[in-house]
Order: sequence, then structure tokens, then C-alpha cells
Amino acid sequence: MNIREVQLLERKLPPHKPGEVLARLREPQDRVHIEDVKIVETFDIPRRTPGGELVRLQLPAGMSTAEGIAWLEKDRRFEYVTSNDLRTPCEAAPTPPPIPPLPGKISNDYDPVRLYGLDKIAAPLAWEKTIGSSTGPVIAVIDTGMDLTHPDLVDNLWTNPGEIPGNGIDDDGNGVIDDVHGFNAQALTGDPTDDIGHGTHCAGTIGARGDNGQGVVGVNWQAQLMPIRTMVNGSGTAADNIRALAYAAKMGARITSNSYGGEYNQAERDAFANTNMLHICAAGNEHNDNDTSPYYPDRLPIGYPGNYEYDHIISVAATDARDRLASFSNYGPKNVDLAAPGVATMSTVPGGGYETKSGTSMACPHVAGVAGLIATLYPDASNEQIRTRLLANVDKVPGLKDRVATGGRLNALKALEKDDIAPDAPAGLTVKPDGAWLDVSWVNSGDDGQQGQAYRYHVQCGNYHSTGAAGESGKPQSVRIPASEGPVQVRLEDNVGNLGAAAEAAGHPSIKVLRPNWNSDGRWAQVDEPGRPGSWTDSPNGNYAINTNSSLTSDFVDVSSLQKPVLRFAARYRLEPGGDFVYVEVNKKGSDSWKKLEDYTSFRDWQDHTIDLGKFQGEVRFRFRLKSDGAKVEDGFWLDRPEIAGG
Repeated sequence: MNIREVQLLERKLPPHKPGEVLARLREPQDRVHIEDVKIVETFDIPRRTPGGELVRLQLPAGMSTAEGIAWLEKDRRFEYVTSNDLRTPCEAAPTPPPIPPLPGKISNDYDPVRLYGLDKIAAPLAWEKTIGSSTGPVIAVIDTGMDLTHPDLVDNLWTNPGEIPGNGIDDDGNGVIDDVHGFNAQALTGDPTDDIGHGTHCAGTIGARGDNGQGVVGVNWQAQLMPIRTMVNGSGTAADNIRALAYAAKMGARITSNSYGGEYNQAERDAFANTNMLHICAAGNEHNDNDTSPYYPDRLPIGYPGNYEYDHIISVAATDARDRLASFSNYGPKNVDLAAPGVATMSTVPGGGYETKSGTSMACPHVAGVAGLIATLYPDASNEQIRTRLLANVDKVPGLKDRVATGGRLNALKALEKDDIAPDAPAGLTVKPDGAWLDVSWVNSGDDGQQGQAYRYHVQCGNYHSTGAAGESGKPQSVRIPASEGPVQVRLEDNVGNLGAAAEAAGHPSIKVLRPNWNSDGRWAQVDEPGRPGSWTDSPNGNYAINTNSSLTSDFVDVSSLQKPVLRFAARYRLEPGGDFVYVEVNKKGSDSWKKLEDYTSFRDWQDHTIDLGKFQGEVRFRFRLKSDGAKVEDGFWLDRPEIAGG
């Protein structure tokens, strides 16, 4: 074991639980062949992505986490190995606000002064449409637990229909004894009782019982709240969260509320990817730009799990009573989706009491609560439709522009709009080829047929898809997309997820596409990714190695005959942020030098990339080159459909 490698890795590991690691087996059957390291837990996560099981491994006595990772990463039985990182609540110091109340359906325990956040999101008006339901969607509160006897929560607790209370038997066979009202993911028991109040507070915002004359009211007057305790004294681990997600999925949760955070963790990311619930997550309280993910000294980026790039994850920033971004709140116009009230939020705490707390932890359950109202009123709504309702119907706030993706703050009333009319097909679709590009133009229809303004457009041509905010009805709009031989389709989507009929036009039959042979230096190989057969990767057998310098290089191609040529490809990557890079480089025939075109580091899911080649003439070749340092390694770079295109 390389001492220098271990020392570098030790510096870069986030806070974690010592003595154990998380790993993913390469194949399910590999579990039976592991004898030299102890598997102490196999996580019961559905496998929606290829590969083996997620497991927790106990390291030999005296071995540090860095030593264990450095040792096991060289073992081909494991796809990856990572530390069991710590997770903490996203709570900040409170500041009190003034309030302007709204009209609407009022609960006898609703106070617009103490519960200003409900006014800000127009909850009283939303309650005229639905107050939630005691038989509605199950909302899992993954947190510090819940006061199971709190008078404002007890009537909204989820009850496990397959469990008999107090008989000491696992009646439903789910692996937990007497989990009548939830799960303790640390102690592996059916007692999720809260120890510090954070989870109880979040649960109250989602679903403190309404109109019962007690203390406060939640976004849902009636609900099914499933408490899952993952933290003790404000501290948990990625493994605890994975266990919680598995339990929530198995027991029928529709929505999860996640008011905790920490650094990127690959095993936790896989667990979120493989669970089909809608996950609402706090953006974090470091006043950090989650898009740029600045690296703490020798640390990974923060803002997770909200930063995991999946459509069924929604990241929430916090605002105050004046709709200002909270001074502590993380933000990011790409990775943080919307804001919600999270300063001086009054809610339930253990012992039957009520307190004011602040944090993106308090903003997150406002959004989870509204997601619950949507799923109650529209029980057949998909994750994507609930997401669209939440994000397309915010109140635009000037101070949130370029701070969150929607530029706005949650609005419950708008999110519940009844709308069965899809946009009409766009009119006047034209497609103009320009080198390797297509300039696509159309005239927008509306939100309902021709009326109102649609939420966003979708443009599809071959493998390429573009989406963005739709313009006014009757007004022209245009977008530039990569050219393909196939037809171009444009359709509009409204603010509740109704997708209109498509307008269609011919693509670019004269587009020239060069697909050269690609040559590996022995480490890159082709694999079959889901939906992407024949993709290239630098690490087909798990994580790449330390101190790697490996390349995938094309044959020479002549770009002289192409108008406005580009190199285009799709890629996803998991690279140690700021330490390991993949460089895209070009070499002119007859020259020994390579010129950098682009570089990639950190973590991104599949995206299309285009690099302009207009400065180059004659014969050139390209390469994708991985260069890693001597510390932490990751899953690597995955490449699909690399090609050179032009008019």
C-alpha cells in the first residue's frame, strides 16, 4: 500500500464514520466470493441501474478508512469504494419577521403572524382546494425522528398496516420489529422517537394536524407522515440514509423530505438514483453557490443530496418574510430549483411544544408539504408532473433571479391548478441548416390551446433534445440545436405538465458527419450503458487508478470540407473534483503537440457537449485523456457518440 497515496486520500476524505466503508459490487454474485473482508450489511435498494449490490464493509482492526479505500479500490470485485460520510441537519440561527395575512380557508390553529410562511406560499387559498388526506400519499420524513405522541402530529402519523403493536414480532416480514409508525435507521428498530427536535419540527411544517385547536397547522391539515430516524444527536451517515431510502421505498412512501446535507457520496447517490419516490432536499446553509461547488481545502463539494442530478430530486433554498434569500442559504441557478420560507419558522418540537427555527431545513418541508397536497388532489400525477407543478408555478421574485433555477418562491395555490387542456402544436415551424447546426423557429401557442403562455418548449432532432422557457402566445421563438439527418419536432408543455401535439419539419439531410475509428491505449474500452450501447469509458472494470495518464485517440479526419465543423459527444463523469481531469485535445497531422480544447472534473450525469472546430483545417485527430493524481479515485469518464459534424 502506497503511504503517499494514503496520506493524500486521508486529507481529501470528508468527515466520516471510521472502521467501515461503503461499496458497490460489480456483479450480484460477487457477494459469495468475498471472504477477506466482512460484509456487515447489504442494502435493500431496488436495482434500476446495472451492477451489483450496495454493501457496508467492516475494515480490519487498526486499518484507517483511507487505507481501506486504497486497498479495496484495487479489488476488481468492487465497482467503487467510498467512505461512510457524515450527515447533519440544515438548521441555522433564527430571526423574527413581520407578516401580512391572506384570505382563504382558515384552520382554528392557524396564526398568520407565527406561521407567516404559510401565507407567503398562499396555503390558505390552496386549502380551499385540498387540505391533504389521512389516506393520501405517504410522506417519509428522513431526519432526527419525530415525537410520536405530540398532540399536533399523533393523528397524522403513518401506521404500518402489516404490523401488530407491541408483540415483539416482525409481522410483515420487512426486517423490522414493531415498526408501527416508522423506522430507526441507526438502531434498526421500529422506534423513530426524536432526540433533538429537528425532525419533529420539519414534520410539523409538512403536516401538523389542522383545525384541532392545537398550537400550529402544517401545509397539510391531514397527512400520512412516516418518520425515519437517521441521526442521533444531530449526526448520521450516508449508510443511515441509504437504509432509510430502502425502508421508505419498500413501505410505500410517495415523497421524502430530506433536511440534512453533506458532501457527495457515491453510494448515497446510487440509492437516490434507484428509488422511484419524489425527493425534496434542503440546499444547505453554507451560503454556497451549489453550481460552482467550491472545494473546501482538500474536500469534496457540498450541497448533497440536493445536488445529485436526477429529475426526481428537488433542491430548496430558504427565504425570509420579505422574500429575500436567507443570509445562510445555499443557492445556484442550475442546481437549486426554487426557494421557500425558511427563516423563523414556527413548528412542533418534542414534549408537545412549539419553537421557531431557521434553515433550508425549514424551507424543504414547505415544498414537501405542497408536493403532498398535489399528490392528494392529483393521485395519478407522476414525479415529473408534480415537479413541473412545483417549479412552473412559483412566484417570481427579483432577488431570486440568478439565485435559483426558477427565479421564484413556492406557491401552493398555483401548484394545485386544475388544467386538462394541453397547448396546441406550434405554428410556422421552420428549420434552417447552418453548418453543424439547425436554427429552428416557430410561433408559440398558449398554455390552454392558444390561450395564456406555455411553460416550456421541447425541441427534438435525432438524439438531441433541447428545452427552455416558452415565450408569449402568438410570438415567434427560436433555438439553435445540433443538426441531424432526422426530422425536427417542437412541442409545448404547460405549467401542470400537459404536453401538446408536435409540429414537425425536415431536419438537415445534407449534414456531413464523420465518425472516425477510436483507438484505446489499453485502458479505455467499450461497454453497454443503458440506452447507450458501445459507449467508451476510461475505467471499464471499476474506478480508474491513481496516477493514471490514459487516452482514447481518434484516427485522423479531414475537416477542410466541413462548414462550421464541431466535435460533439455525450458524456457523464465522476472525477475527483479539482484533482482528476479528462482533457479533450486536438493534434494536427505532422505536429507532435496537442492543443487542449476542453477539460472536465467533478461529477455530472449524461449531457451533450459541442466543441467548435472552426479554427482548424486539414487533417486532425482528437483524444480524450484521463489524468489522475495520487489520491482519491472515482468511477471515471463515460463517452457516447463522439463525432465530427459540419455543413
